[in-house]
Amino acid sequence: MKSSEDTHYLKGQLQWLMFFRVLVATFFFGIATVAQLRRSESYVTTHLVYLYALTGSAFVLTFIYAFILPYVRRFVLFAYVQITADVFFVTALLFITGGINSIFSFLYSISIISASICLFISGGLFAATAASCLYAGLLILQQYNIITPLHIGAFTATGYEDVRLMYPIVINVAAFYMVAVLSSFLTEQARKSRQQLQRKQIALDQLEALNEKIIQHIPSGLLTLDQFRRIITFNRAAQDITGCTFDTAYMKDVDVIFPGISSAGDASSSPATGMFFPTDFELSFIRQDGRSLLLGFSGSSIKDSANEEIGTILTFQDLTDFREMQEHIKRVDRLAAVGRLAAGIAHEVRNPLASISGSIQVLQKSLQLNAADTRLMDIIIRESKNLSSMISDFTQYARAEAQGKESILLKTIADEVVALFNNSAECKNACSIKQQIPETITVTANRQQIKQVLWNLILNAAQAMTVKSGTIILTAAVVQHGFEPAALKNHIPEPAAKSPIMSWVEVKIADDGCGIKKSEIGSIFDPFFTTKDTGIGLGLAIVYKIIQEHNGTIAVESQEGCGAIFTLVLPDTSPAQ
Repeated sequence: MKSSEDTHYLKGQLQWLMFFRVLVATFFFGIATVAQLRRSESYVTTHLVYLYALTGSAFVLTFIYAFILPYVRRFVLFAYVQITADVFFVTALLFITGGINSIFSFLYSISIISASICLFISGGLFAATAASCLYAGLLILQQYNIITPLHIGAFTATGYEDVRLMYPIVINVAAFYMVAVLSSFLTEQARKSRQQLQRKQIALDQLEALNEKIIQHIPSGLLTLDQFRRIITFNRAAQDITGCTFDTAYMKDVDVIFPGISSAGDASSSPATGMFFPTDFELSFIRQDGRSLLLGFSGSSIKDSANEEIGTILTFQDLTDFREMQEHIKRVDRLAAVGRLAAGIAHEVRNPLASISGSIQVLQKSLQLNAADTRLMDIIIRESKNLSSMISDFTQYARAEAQGKESILLKTIADEVVALFNNSAECKNACSIKQQIPETITVTANRQQIKQVLWNLILNAAQAMTVKSGTIILTAAVVQHGFEPAALKNHIPEPAAKSPIMSWVEVKIADDGCGIKKSEIGSIFDPFFTTKDTGIGLGLAIVYKIIQEHNGTIAVESQEGCGAIFTLVLPDTSPAQ
Protein backbone atom coordinates (compact mmCIF):
# COMPACT_ATOMS: atom_id res chain seq x y z
CA MET A 1 0.00 0.00 0.00
CA LYS A 2 2.40 2.65 -1.17
CA SER A 3 0.43 4.54 -3.73
CA SER A 4 -1.90 7.34 -2.79
CA GLU A 5 -4.71 5.41 -4.44
CA ASP A 6 -4.15 2.38 -2.16
CA THR A 7 -3.85 4.66 0.87
CA HIS A 8 -7.15 6.29 -0.01
CA TYR A 9 -8.72 2.85 -0.43
CA LEU A 10 -7.41 1.65 2.96
CA LYS A 11 -8.61 4.80 4.71
CA GLY A 12 -12.07 4.27 3.29
CA GLN A 13 -12.11 0.63 4.38
CA LEU A 14 -11.06 1.59 7.90
CA GLN A 15 -13.94 4.01 8.09
CA TRP A 16 -16.35 1.29 7.04
CA LEU A 17 -14.72 -1.11 9.56
CA MET A 18 -15.29 1.34 12.41
CA PHE A 19 -18.90 1.84 11.38
CA PHE A 20 -19.45 -1.92 11.08
CA ARG A 21 -17.84 -2.51 14.50
CA VAL A 22 -20.27 -0.10 16.15
CA LEU A 23 -23.16 -1.73 14.30
CA VAL A 24 -22.16 -5.26 15.35
CA ALA A 25 -21.53 -4.23 18.95
CA THR A 26 -24.93 -2.54 19.12
CA PHE A 27 -26.62 -5.55 17.55
CA PHE A 28 -25.12 -8.09 19.92
CA PHE A 29 -25.68 -5.87 22.90
CA GLY A 30 -29.34 -5.67 22.01
CA ILE A 31 -29.56 -9.44 21.46
CA ALA A 32 -27.91 -10.12 24.81
CA THR A 33 -30.25 -7.77 26.61
CA VAL A 34 -33.36 -9.30 25.07
CA ALA A 35 -32.17 -12.84 25.74
CA GLN A 36 -31.41 -12.06 29.35
CA LEU A 37 -34.77 -10.36 29.81
CA ARG A 38 -36.46 -13.63 28.98
CA ARG A 39 -34.45 -15.46 31.63
CA SER A 40 -34.28 -12.96 34.47
CA GLU A 41 -35.82 -9.69 35.55
CA SER A 42 -32.49 -8.14 36.46
CA TYR A 43 -30.23 -6.33 34.00
CA VAL A 44 -27.33 -5.90 36.45
CA THR A 45 -26.17 -9.43 37.07
CA THR A 46 -22.41 -9.96 37.18
CA HIS A 47 -22.06 -11.57 33.76
CA LEU A 48 -24.17 -8.86 32.15
CA VAL A 49 -22.09 -6.12 33.72
CA TYR A 50 -19.02 -7.62 32.07
CA LEU A 51 -20.86 -7.79 28.75
CA TYR A 52 -21.97 -4.17 29.08
CA ALA A 53 -18.42 -3.13 29.92
CA LEU A 54 -17.02 -5.00 26.90
CA THR A 55 -19.58 -3.43 24.56
CA GLY A 56 -18.96 0.02 25.99
CA SER A 57 -15.22 -0.45 25.54
CA ALA A 58 -15.81 -1.30 21.87
CA PHE A 59 -17.83 1.91 21.46
CA VAL A 60 -15.22 4.05 23.23
CA LEU A 61 -12.30 2.54 21.30
CA THR A 62 -14.10 3.04 18.01
CA PHE A 63 -14.73 6.69 18.78
CA ILE A 64 -11.03 7.07 19.62
CA TYR A 65 -10.15 5.48 16.26
CA ALA A 66 -12.46 7.89 14.47
CA PHE A 67 -10.96 10.89 16.30
CA ILE A 68 -7.34 10.09 15.45
CA LEU A 69 -8.01 8.84 11.90
CA PRO A 70 -7.51 12.31 10.25
CA TYR A 71 -4.07 12.56 11.88
CA VAL A 72 -2.88 9.04 10.99
CA ARG A 73 -0.08 8.76 8.43
CA ARG A 74 0.72 5.04 8.65
CA PHE A 75 -2.63 3.51 7.79
CA VAL A 76 -1.35 -0.06 7.46
CA LEU A 77 -0.04 -0.07 11.04
CA PHE A 78 -3.27 1.55 12.20
CA ALA A 79 -5.25 -1.22 10.47
CA TYR A 80 -3.19 -3.94 12.16
CA VAL A 81 -3.84 -2.31 15.56
CA GLN A 82 -7.60 -2.33 14.97
CA ILE A 83 -7.61 -5.91 13.72
CA THR A 84 -5.61 -7.07 16.74
CA ALA A 85 -7.96 -5.24 19.11
CA ASP A 86 -11.00 -6.81 17.37
CA VAL A 87 -9.58 -10.32 17.85
CA PHE A 88 -8.99 -9.61 21.54
CA PHE A 89 -12.56 -8.26 21.89
CA VAL A 90 -13.96 -11.46 20.36
CA THR A 91 -11.82 -13.56 22.71
CA ALA A 92 -13.07 -11.51 25.69
CA LEU A 93 -16.66 -12.00 24.48
CA LEU A 94 -16.11 -15.77 24.33
CA PHE A 95 -14.69 -15.71 27.86
CA ILE A 96 -17.73 -13.80 29.14
CA THR A 97 -20.25 -16.02 27.31
CA GLY A 98 -18.95 -19.48 28.14
CA GLY A 99 -15.54 -20.05 26.58
CA ILE A 100 -15.51 -23.31 24.67
CA ASN A 101 -19.30 -23.52 24.83
CA SER A 102 -19.94 -19.91 23.59
CA ILE A 103 -21.91 -19.55 20.39
CA PHE A 104 -19.96 -16.42 19.40
CA SER A 105 -16.80 -18.08 18.09
CA PHE A 106 -18.01 -17.23 14.54
CA LEU A 107 -17.13 -13.58 15.24
CA TYR A 108 -13.50 -14.53 14.67
CA SER A 109 -14.43 -15.17 11.05
CA ILE A 110 -15.95 -11.68 10.79
CA SER A 111 -12.72 -10.14 12.09
CA ILE A 112 -10.69 -12.25 9.64
CA ILE A 113 -12.89 -11.17 6.72
CA SER A 114 -12.52 -7.53 7.78
CA ALA A 115 -8.74 -7.92 7.90
CA SER A 116 -8.73 -9.50 4.41
CA ILE A 117 -10.80 -6.66 3.01
CA CYS A 118 -8.49 -4.04 4.48
CA LEU A 119 -5.05 -5.69 4.12
CA PHE A 120 -5.71 -8.53 1.67
CA ILE A 121 -3.88 -11.86 2.14
CA SER A 122 -1.37 -10.59 4.69
CA GLY A 123 -4.07 -9.09 6.88
CA GLY A 124 -6.27 -12.15 6.56
CA LEU A 125 -3.50 -14.54 7.58
CA PHE A 126 -2.45 -12.27 10.43
CA ALA A 127 -6.03 -12.15 11.78
CA ALA A 128 -6.41 -15.94 11.34
CA THR A 129 -3.17 -16.58 13.21
CA ALA A 130 -4.08 -14.21 16.04
CA ALA A 131 -7.56 -15.72 16.31
CA SER A 132 -6.15 -19.26 16.32
CA CYS A 133 -3.66 -18.48 19.08
CA LEU A 134 -6.13 -16.67 21.31
CA TYR A 135 -8.89 -19.23 20.75
CA ALA A 136 -6.59 -22.17 21.40
CA GLY A 137 -5.12 -20.47 24.47
CA LEU A 138 -8.59 -19.76 25.87
CA LEU A 139 -9.67 -23.37 25.40
CA ILE A 140 -6.46 -24.80 26.89
CA LEU A 141 -6.63 -22.53 29.94
CA GLN A 142 -10.30 -23.42 30.39
CA GLN A 143 -9.62 -27.15 29.95
CA TYR A 144 -7.03 -27.17 32.71
CA ASN A 145 -9.17 -24.96 34.98
CA ILE A 146 -6.64 -22.16 34.98
CA ILE A 147 -9.48 -19.75 34.11
CA THR A 148 -13.17 -20.15 34.57
CA PRO A 149 -15.33 -18.39 31.92
CA LEU A 150 -18.56 -16.77 32.91
CA HIS A 151 -21.56 -18.79 31.79
CA ILE A 152 -24.51 -16.90 30.31
CA GLY A 153 -26.93 -19.64 29.63
CA ALA A 154 -28.57 -18.01 26.65
CA PHE A 155 -25.25 -17.85 24.80
CA THR A 156 -23.73 -21.26 25.58
CA ALA A 157 -24.06 -24.59 23.86
CA THR A 158 -23.48 -28.10 25.15
CA GLY A 159 -21.55 -30.88 23.53
CA TYR A 160 -17.94 -29.85 24.10
CA GLU A 161 -17.63 -31.02 27.75
CA ASP A 162 -16.79 -34.59 26.97
CA VAL A 163 -15.07 -33.98 23.69
CA ARG A 164 -11.33 -34.08 23.43
CA LEU A 165 -9.70 -30.66 23.41
CA MET A 166 -8.01 -30.94 20.01
CA TYR A 167 -11.24 -31.42 18.11
CA PRO A 168 -12.72 -27.90 18.53
CA ILE A 169 -9.28 -26.30 18.23
CA VAL A 170 -8.44 -28.05 14.93
CA ILE A 171 -11.89 -27.49 13.48
CA ASN A 172 -12.00 -23.78 14.30
CA VAL A 173 -8.38 -23.05 13.41
CA ALA A 174 -8.85 -24.75 10.03
CA ALA A 175 -12.02 -22.69 9.52
CA PHE A 176 -10.16 -19.51 10.42
CA TYR A 177 -7.46 -20.10 7.80
CA MET A 178 -9.95 -21.22 5.18
CA VAL A 179 -11.96 -18.04 5.75
CA ALA A 180 -8.73 -15.99 5.56
CA VAL A 181 -7.61 -17.59 2.30
CA LEU A 182 -11.02 -17.51 0.66
CA SER A 183 -11.85 -13.94 1.69
CA SER A 184 -8.36 -12.75 0.74
CA PHE A 185 -8.68 -14.42 -2.67
CA LEU A 186 -12.04 -12.77 -3.29
CA THR A 187 -10.76 -9.42 -2.04
CA GLU A 188 -7.65 -9.69 -4.21
CA GLN A 189 -9.79 -10.45 -7.24
CA ALA A 190 -12.00 -7.49 -6.40
CA ARG A 191 -8.93 -5.27 -6.07
CA LYS A 192 -7.57 -6.40 -9.44
CA SER A 193 -10.97 -5.83 -11.03
CA ARG A 194 -11.14 -2.42 -9.41
CA GLN A 195 -7.65 -1.52 -10.63
CA GLN A 196 -8.45 -2.71 -14.15
CA LEU A 197 -11.66 -0.71 -14.06
CA GLN A 198 -9.76 2.35 -12.84
CA ARG A 199 -7.14 1.93 -15.58
CA LYS A 200 -9.86 1.59 -18.17
CA GLN A 201 -11.67 4.56 -16.68
CA ILE A 202 -8.46 6.59 -16.81
CA ALA A 203 -7.90 5.52 -20.41
CA LEU A 204 -11.51 6.38 -21.20
CA ASP A 205 -11.18 9.76 -19.50
CA GLN A 206 -7.98 10.44 -21.41
CA LEU A 207 -9.63 9.39 -24.65
CA GLU A 208 -12.62 11.62 -23.92
CA ALA A 209 -10.29 14.50 -23.04
CA LEU A 210 -8.31 13.96 -26.24
CA ASN A 211 -11.50 13.74 -28.26
CA GLU A 212 -12.76 16.94 -26.63
CA LYS A 213 -9.48 18.73 -27.33
CA ILE A 214 -9.54 17.61 -30.96
CA ILE A 215 -13.13 18.77 -31.37
CA GLN A 216 -12.48 22.09 -29.65
CA HIS A 217 -9.34 22.81 -31.69
CA ILE A 218 -10.79 21.95 -35.09
CA PRO A 219 -10.64 25.21 -37.06
CA SER A 220 -14.04 24.51 -38.61
CA GLY A 221 -17.28 24.87 -36.72
CA LEU A 222 -18.63 21.51 -35.60
CA LEU A 223 -21.96 20.58 -34.04
CA THR A 224 -23.79 17.31 -33.49
CA LEU A 225 -27.54 16.85 -33.30
CA ASP A 226 -29.61 14.18 -31.57
CA GLN A 227 -32.58 12.42 -33.12
CA PHE A 228 -34.77 15.41 -32.41
CA ARG A 229 -32.35 17.82 -34.16
CA ARG A 230 -31.26 19.35 -30.86
CA ILE A 231 -27.66 20.57 -30.57
CA ILE A 232 -25.58 18.48 -28.17
CA THR A 233 -22.05 19.45 -29.29
CA PHE A 234 -20.93 22.96 -30.24
CA ASN A 235 -17.17 23.42 -30.49
CA ARG A 236 -15.07 26.53 -29.92
CA ALA A 237 -14.79 27.40 -33.61
CA ALA A 238 -18.58 27.23 -33.92
CA GLN A 239 -18.89 29.64 -31.01
CA ASP A 240 -16.34 32.03 -32.53
CA ILE A 241 -17.99 31.99 -35.96
CA THR A 242 -21.59 32.36 -34.81
CA GLY A 243 -21.05 34.44 -31.67
CA CYS A 244 -23.27 31.98 -29.73
CA THR A 245 -21.98 30.28 -26.59
CA PHE A 246 -22.32 26.56 -25.93
CA ASP A 247 -24.79 27.25 -23.12
CA THR A 248 -26.94 29.26 -25.52
CA ALA A 249 -26.93 26.55 -28.20
CA TYR A 250 -27.08 23.39 -26.04
CA MET A 251 -30.28 21.37 -26.50
CA LYS A 252 -31.74 24.04 -28.77
CA ASP A 253 -33.34 23.07 -32.06
CA VAL A 254 -30.82 23.64 -34.84
CA ASP A 255 -33.28 25.93 -36.65
CA VAL A 256 -33.29 28.25 -33.63
CA ILE A 257 -29.54 28.87 -33.91
CA PHE A 258 -29.36 28.60 -37.72
CA PRO A 259 -32.68 29.84 -39.12
CA GLY A 260 -33.56 28.22 -42.44
CA ILE A 261 -30.98 25.43 -42.20
CA SER A 262 -33.57 22.69 -42.64
CA SER A 263 -34.70 23.92 -46.04
CA ALA A 264 -31.12 24.78 -47.03
CA GLY A 265 -29.80 21.31 -46.30
CA ASP A 266 -32.45 19.01 -47.77
CA ALA A 267 -33.94 18.69 -44.33
CA SER A 268 -34.69 15.06 -43.64
CA SER A 269 -33.67 11.67 -44.79
CA SER A 270 -36.62 10.21 -42.95
CA PRO A 271 -39.77 11.91 -41.64
CA ALA A 272 -39.31 10.34 -38.22
CA THR A 273 -35.85 11.59 -37.39
CA GLY A 274 -35.41 14.70 -39.49
CA MET A 275 -31.76 13.87 -40.14
CA PHE A 276 -29.67 15.61 -42.77
CA PHE A 277 -28.42 14.12 -45.99
CA PRO A 278 -24.61 14.03 -46.26
CA THR A 279 -24.60 16.99 -48.61
CA ASP A 280 -22.90 20.36 -48.96
CA PHE A 281 -24.87 23.57 -48.84
CA GLU A 282 -24.49 27.25 -48.04
CA LEU A 283 -26.53 29.37 -45.65
CA SER A 284 -26.70 33.07 -44.90
CA PHE A 285 -26.31 33.77 -41.20
CA ILE A 286 -26.62 37.00 -39.21
CA ARG A 287 -24.67 37.20 -35.96
CA GLN A 288 -26.04 38.88 -32.87
CA ASP A 289 -23.71 41.82 -33.51
CA GLY A 290 -25.45 42.36 -36.87
CA ARG A 291 -22.64 41.04 -39.08
CA SER A 292 -23.85 39.03 -42.06
CA LEU A 293 -21.94 35.81 -42.87
CA LEU A 294 -22.04 33.18 -45.56
CA LEU A 295 -21.58 29.74 -44.00
CA GLY A 296 -20.71 26.59 -45.93
CA PHE A 297 -22.10 23.40 -44.33
CA SER A 298 -21.33 19.73 -44.76
CA GLY A 299 -23.56 17.20 -42.99
CA SER A 300 -23.57 13.46 -42.43
CA SER A 301 -25.54 10.99 -40.33
CA ILE A 302 -24.30 9.34 -37.11
CA LYS A 303 -25.23 5.67 -36.91
CA ASP A 304 -25.03 3.14 -34.09
CA SER A 305 -23.78 -0.46 -34.26
CA ALA A 306 -27.14 -1.56 -35.69
CA ASN A 307 -26.76 0.96 -38.53
CA GLU A 308 -29.62 3.01 -37.14
CA GLU A 309 -29.44 6.80 -37.38
CA ILE A 310 -28.98 8.35 -33.94
CA GLY A 311 -27.97 11.86 -34.89
CA THR A 312 -26.28 14.18 -37.34
CA ILE A 313 -22.87 15.81 -37.45
CA LEU A 314 -22.47 19.15 -39.20
CA THR A 315 -19.26 20.98 -39.99
CA PHE A 316 -19.22 24.51 -41.33
CA GLN A 317 -16.84 27.30 -42.29
CA ASP A 318 -17.20 31.02 -42.68
CA LEU A 319 -17.04 31.56 -46.44
CA THR A 320 -17.58 35.31 -46.24
CA ASP A 321 -13.90 36.19 -46.52
CA PHE A 322 -13.37 33.61 -49.25
CA ARG A 323 -16.21 35.01 -51.35
CA GLU A 324 -14.95 38.56 -50.84
CA MET A 325 -11.47 37.49 -51.87
CA GLN A 326 -12.89 35.86 -54.97
CA GLU A 327 -14.67 39.08 -55.87
CA HIS A 328 -11.50 41.04 -55.15
CA ILE A 329 -9.48 38.82 -57.49
CA LYS A 330 -12.11 39.07 -60.21
CA ARG A 331 -12.14 42.85 -59.87
CA VAL A 332 -8.34 43.03 -60.05
CA ASP A 333 -8.37 40.87 -63.17
CA ARG A 334 -10.98 43.10 -64.78
CA LEU A 335 -9.05 46.20 -63.82
CA ALA A 336 -5.85 44.79 -65.29
CA ALA A 337 -7.63 43.98 -68.56
CA VAL A 338 -9.16 47.44 -68.73
CA GLY A 339 -5.76 48.98 -67.99
CA ARG A 340 -4.21 47.24 -70.95
CA LEU A 341 -7.16 48.27 -73.12
CA ALA A 342 -6.89 51.87 -71.91
CA ALA A 343 -3.23 52.08 -72.81
CA GLY A 344 -3.93 50.82 -76.32
CA ILE A 345 -6.88 53.16 -76.86
CA ALA A 346 -4.97 56.18 -75.59
CA HIS A 347 -2.12 55.48 -77.98
CA GLU A 348 -4.26 54.73 -81.04
CA VAL A 349 -7.06 57.28 -80.66
CA ARG A 350 -5.68 60.40 -78.99
CA ASN A 351 -3.55 61.65 -81.92
CA PRO A 352 -6.25 61.19 -84.63
CA LEU A 353 -8.82 62.73 -82.32
CA ALA A 354 -6.65 65.79 -81.75
CA SER A 355 -6.24 66.16 -85.51
CA ILE A 356 -10.00 65.96 -86.11
CA SER A 357 -10.76 68.50 -83.40
CA GLY A 358 -8.08 70.89 -84.62
CA SER A 359 -9.19 70.62 -88.24
CA ILE A 360 -12.82 71.35 -87.35
CA GLN A 361 -11.78 74.42 -85.39
CA VAL A 362 -9.71 75.73 -88.34
CA LEU A 363 -12.58 75.14 -90.76
CA GLN A 364 -15.00 76.83 -88.41
CA LYS A 365 -12.86 79.97 -88.42
CA SER A 366 -12.04 80.02 -92.13
CA LEU A 367 -15.39 79.16 -93.69
CA GLN A 368 -18.55 81.16 -93.90
CA LEU A 369 -21.04 78.79 -92.27
CA ASN A 370 -24.74 79.04 -91.81
CA ALA A 371 -26.31 78.43 -88.42
CA ALA A 372 -26.98 74.73 -89.02
CA ASP A 373 -23.39 74.03 -90.09
CA THR A 374 -22.02 75.96 -87.12
CA ARG A 375 -24.18 73.92 -84.75
CA LEU A 376 -22.96 70.67 -86.29
CA MET A 377 -19.32 71.71 -85.97
CA ASP A 378 -19.93 72.73 -82.33
CA ILE A 379 -21.33 69.27 -81.72
CA ILE A 380 -18.21 67.71 -83.28
CA ILE A 381 -15.90 69.84 -81.15
CA ARG A 382 -17.88 69.18 -77.94
CA GLU A 383 -18.03 65.44 -78.47
CA SER A 384 -14.33 65.42 -79.38
CA LYS A 385 -13.62 67.01 -76.00
CA ASN A 386 -15.81 64.38 -74.28
CA LEU A 387 -13.98 61.63 -76.10
CA SER A 388 -10.66 63.21 -75.17
CA SER A 389 -11.76 63.34 -71.52
CA MET A 390 -12.67 59.67 -71.69
CA ILE A 391 -9.25 58.84 -73.09
CA SER A 392 -7.65 60.89 -70.31
CA ASP A 393 -9.55 58.81 -67.77
CA PHE A 394 -8.32 55.67 -69.49
CA THR A 395 -4.78 56.96 -69.42
CA GLN A 396 -5.01 57.95 -65.78
CA TYR A 397 -6.42 54.55 -64.89
CA ALA A 398 -3.75 52.71 -66.86
CA ARG A 399 -0.97 54.75 -65.22
CA ALA A 400 -2.31 54.75 -61.65
CA GLU A 401 1.00 53.54 -60.20
CA ALA A 402 1.76 55.45 -57.01
CA GLN A 403 4.92 57.17 -58.20
CA GLY A 404 6.45 60.30 -56.73
CA LYS A 405 5.28 59.63 -53.17
CA GLU A 406 5.93 62.17 -50.46
CA SER A 407 4.87 62.86 -46.90
CA ILE A 408 1.82 65.10 -47.09
CA LEU A 409 -0.59 66.55 -44.57
CA LEU A 410 -3.96 65.03 -45.23
CA LYS A 411 -5.85 68.11 -44.07
CA THR A 412 -3.98 70.31 -46.59
CA ILE A 413 -5.03 68.05 -49.46
CA ALA A 414 -8.61 67.92 -48.18
CA ASP A 415 -8.78 71.73 -47.90
CA GLU A 416 -7.64 72.10 -51.50
CA VAL A 417 -10.17 69.59 -52.78
CA VAL A 418 -13.04 71.10 -50.78
CA ALA A 419 -12.20 74.63 -51.96
CA LEU A 420 -11.95 73.45 -55.55
CA PHE A 421 -15.28 71.64 -55.28
CA ASN A 422 -17.10 74.58 -53.69
CA ASN A 423 -16.06 76.78 -56.63
CA SER A 424 -16.80 74.23 -59.31
CA ALA A 425 -19.84 73.83 -61.55
CA GLU A 426 -20.47 70.39 -60.03
CA CYS A 427 -21.27 71.90 -56.63
CA LYS A 428 -24.11 74.27 -57.64
CA ASN A 429 -24.71 74.92 -53.92
CA ALA A 430 -26.58 71.62 -53.79
CA CYS A 431 -24.80 70.38 -50.68
CA SER A 432 -22.44 71.40 -47.91
CA ILE A 433 -19.20 69.76 -46.86
CA LYS A 434 -18.19 69.37 -43.22
CA GLN A 435 -14.54 68.55 -42.69
CA GLN A 436 -13.18 66.99 -39.47
CA ILE A 437 -9.57 66.08 -40.20
CA PRO A 438 -6.83 66.67 -37.57
CA GLU A 439 -3.95 68.81 -38.76
CA THR A 440 -1.29 66.32 -37.60
CA ILE A 441 -2.29 63.35 -39.73
CA THR A 442 0.18 62.64 -42.55
CA VAL A 443 0.36 59.97 -45.20
CA THR A 444 3.05 59.02 -47.66
CA ALA A 445 1.37 59.25 -51.04
CA ASN A 446 1.28 60.85 -54.46
CA ARG A 447 -0.27 64.27 -53.85
CA GLN A 448 -2.11 64.50 -57.17
CA GLN A 449 -3.52 60.98 -56.91
CA ILE A 450 -4.85 61.48 -53.37
CA LYS A 451 -6.49 64.71 -54.54
CA GLN A 452 -8.03 62.76 -57.40
CA VAL A 453 -9.36 60.14 -54.94
CA LEU A 454 -10.98 62.73 -52.67
CA TRP A 455 -12.36 64.66 -55.64
CA ASN A 456 -13.96 61.58 -57.19
CA LEU A 457 -15.54 60.47 -53.90
CA ILE A 458 -16.87 63.92 -53.02
CA LEU A 459 -18.21 64.36 -56.56
CA ASN A 460 -19.82 60.93 -56.38
CA ALA A 461 -21.45 61.85 -53.03
CA ALA A 462 -22.72 65.17 -54.41
CA GLN A 463 -24.28 63.48 -57.42
CA ALA A 464 -26.07 61.06 -55.09
CA MET A 465 -27.86 63.91 -53.27
CA THR A 466 -31.59 64.06 -53.87
CA VAL A 467 -32.19 67.30 -51.91
CA LYS A 468 -30.37 70.64 -51.87
CA SER A 469 -29.85 70.47 -48.11
CA GLY A 470 -27.66 67.40 -48.31
CA THR A 471 -24.44 67.18 -46.31
CA ILE A 472 -21.13 65.48 -47.02
CA ILE A 473 -19.00 64.72 -43.95
CA LEU A 474 -15.26 64.21 -44.41
CA THR A 475 -13.47 62.74 -41.37
CA ALA A 476 -10.10 61.12 -40.66
CA ALA A 477 -8.57 59.36 -37.65
CA VAL A 478 -5.51 57.31 -36.81
CA VAL A 479 -6.27 53.71 -35.92
CA GLN A 480 -3.85 52.81 -33.16
CA HIS A 481 -1.61 49.74 -32.96
CA GLY A 482 -3.40 46.52 -32.09
CA PHE A 483 -6.76 47.53 -33.59
CA GLU A 484 -7.87 46.16 -36.95
CA PRO A 485 -10.13 48.60 -38.79
CA ALA A 486 -13.33 47.07 -40.07
CA ALA A 487 -12.68 48.36 -43.57
CA LEU A 488 -9.23 46.79 -43.60
CA LYS A 489 -10.31 43.31 -42.67
CA ASN A 490 -9.81 40.79 -45.47
CA HIS A 491 -8.87 43.58 -47.93
CA ILE A 492 -5.21 44.25 -47.09
CA PRO A 493 -3.19 43.94 -50.30
CA GLU A 494 -0.18 41.64 -50.19
CA PRO A 495 2.45 44.40 -49.83
CA ALA A 496 0.55 45.94 -46.93
CA ALA A 497 0.09 42.57 -45.26
CA LYS A 498 3.89 42.24 -45.08
CA SER A 499 4.46 45.84 -44.06
CA PRO A 500 5.83 46.51 -40.58
CA ILE A 501 3.47 49.49 -40.24
CA MET A 502 1.03 48.74 -37.44
CA SER A 503 -1.15 51.84 -37.48
CA TRP A 504 -3.46 53.15 -40.17
CA VAL A 505 -5.32 56.27 -41.21
CA GLU A 506 -9.04 55.88 -41.75
CA VAL A 507 -10.68 58.46 -44.00
CA LYS A 508 -14.48 58.43 -44.20
CA ILE A 509 -16.62 60.27 -46.77
CA ALA A 510 -20.26 60.05 -45.68
CA ASP A 511 -23.33 61.46 -47.40
CA ASP A 512 -27.07 61.42 -46.83
CA GLY A 513 -27.99 60.83 -50.46
CA CYS A 514 -29.98 58.14 -52.16
CA GLY A 515 -27.65 55.33 -51.12
CA ILE A 516 -26.64 52.26 -53.10
CA LYS A 517 -28.76 49.24 -53.83
CA LYS A 518 -27.60 46.06 -52.17
CA SER A 519 -27.41 44.33 -55.55
CA GLU A 520 -25.06 47.04 -56.87
CA ILE A 521 -22.57 47.36 -54.00
CA GLY A 522 -20.42 44.49 -55.25
CA SER A 523 -20.01 46.12 -58.68
CA ILE A 524 -19.44 49.81 -57.99
CA PHE A 525 -15.64 49.49 -58.23
CA ASP A 526 -15.82 47.64 -61.54
CA PRO A 527 -14.74 49.62 -64.62
CA PHE A 528 -17.59 50.85 -66.83
CA PHE A 529 -20.20 50.18 -64.14
CA THR A 530 -22.39 53.23 -63.62
CA THR A 531 -25.95 54.05 -62.61
CA LYS A 532 -25.79 57.63 -63.90
CA ASP A 533 -26.95 59.04 -67.20
CA THR A 534 -23.53 60.60 -67.80
CA GLY A 535 -20.04 59.21 -67.31
CA ILE A 536 -18.47 55.93 -68.32
CA GLY A 537 -18.05 54.36 -64.86
CA LEU A 538 -14.31 54.80 -64.35
CA GLY A 539 -14.36 57.19 -61.37
CA LEU A 540 -14.59 54.65 -58.57
CA ALA A 541 -12.46 52.16 -60.51
CA ILE A 542 -9.67 54.76 -60.62
CA VAL A 543 -10.11 55.43 -56.89
CA TYR A 544 -9.88 51.71 -56.16
CA LYS A 545 -6.70 51.24 -58.13
CA ILE A 546 -4.99 54.33 -56.65
CA ILE A 547 -5.75 53.18 -53.10
CA GLN A 548 -4.54 49.71 -53.95
CA GLU A 549 -1.28 51.10 -55.32
CA HIS A 550 -0.83 52.98 -52.02
CA ASN A 551 -1.01 49.72 -50.03
CA GLY A 552 -4.41 50.66 -48.66
CA THR A 553 -7.97 49.56 -49.09
CA ILE A 554 -11.42 50.99 -49.67
CA ALA A 555 -14.80 49.73 -48.51
CA VAL A 556 -18.36 51.01 -48.67
CA GLU A 557 -21.33 50.75 -46.34
CA SER A 558 -24.72 51.77 -47.68
CA GLN A 559 -28.41 51.17 -47.53
CA GLU A 560 -30.75 52.32 -50.25
CA GLY A 561 -32.32 55.62 -49.30
CA CYS A 562 -30.02 56.17 -46.29
CA GLY A 563 -26.81 57.48 -47.84
CA ALA A 564 -23.40 55.84 -48.09
CA ILE A 565 -20.07 55.82 -46.24
CA PHE A 566 -16.83 55.22 -48.15
CA THR A 567 -13.92 54.25 -45.89
CA LEU A 568 -10.32 54.61 -47.08
CA VAL A 569 -7.51 52.99 -45.11
CA LEU A 570 -3.94 54.17 -45.74
CA PRO A 571 -0.67 53.54 -43.90
CA ASP A 572 -0.12 56.13 -41.15
CA THR A 573 3.13 58.10 -41.30
CA SER A 574 2.28 60.64 -38.61
CA PRO A 575 5.11 61.54 -36.22
CA ALA A 576 5.20 59.38 -33.11
CA GLN A 577 3.55 61.02 -30.14
